[in-house]
Amino acid sequence: MKTIGFFGDSFCAGREPESWCVLLAEKLNARIVHWGEPGRSVWTTFFKFNQLNKTNRLPDICVLCYTEPYRLYHSSLILSANTAPMKGVDPKIYEALEQYFIHLHSYDKDELCYEYALKWFDHDVLSKIKNKTIVQTWSFRPFEQSKKDAGIKLNSGIFIDESMYALSLNHELNFLPGRGATMPWGKGIINHMSAEQNKLWADKVYTAIKNNESRS
Repeated sequence: MKTIGFFGDSFCAGREPESWCVLLAEKLNARIVHWGEPGRSVWTTFFKFNQLNKTNRLPDICVLCYTEPYRLYHSSLILSANTAPMKGVDPKIYEALEQYFIHLHSYDKDELCYEYALKWFDHDVLSKIKNKTIVQTWSFRPFEQSKKDAGIKLNSGIFIDESMYALSLNHELNFLPGRGATMPWGKGIINHMSAEQNKLWADKVYTAIKNNESRS
């Protein structure tokens, strides 16, 4: 049986039966060996992927779901603007975080670093991986929450230039039968999305993989 891994944030962390990750693995007859991590930065994605790559432990199918650029890297904590402090964590960390965003942080610098890092990762890391299926897509399309289009195009493997965040904003698909209400972004019960949205995304990624196989 082939293996599949998901690298990213909470958009690819759901392990429920309705999760698009689970549905995709079932459609591909693959065993999931890596999951996304809620709240983590794109830098965590790079580190985790590189660790597996260096030790020849990458899954047969690697699905990379890139998050927004404004999260800070930490080996064990979730850190971004307005992060709620966690119990048991030194409060000085959150004080430093707040001061950083007040006095030192630059959104322009975040966006530039993010764009350059993605393009480098695509060109210098992913392009050199052999005998693996690579899928690149967006949890958040770059800077779309700021109403900007970065126009970043990635060339290695399969590139799905759409975001799960955008899909999650489709309120018609956020309707929950029996609950009589729709959910705005972030309130979806599985990967921030409804069960129907998860199914649509699983079908989208599956189709992209199969179309790529037919061209190979």
